[in-house]
Amino acid sequence: MRALGLLELARQRTVAPAPGFHAPVDIAVVTERGRLEFTRLSRDERSGDWDLRRTEPYTFGGQETIVEARV
Repeated sequence: MRALGLLELARQRTVAPAPGFHAPVDIAVVTERGRLEFTRLSRDERSGDWDLRRTEPYTFGGQETIVEARV
């Protein structure tokens, strides 16, 4: 999911009630691109043909728009 740009890592400092060293924790954060993809998948899941489509291989729905240069 990170390779597709859907998630990124963020370092979160831990706040513990006890004194001493508490190592920071890396957490996954959903990117805007990831939020849009999860919204698309959620919408697909509610579609009438979901029972047929859910067994198909996953394809990322957020392909970048290709802008053709005009010469």
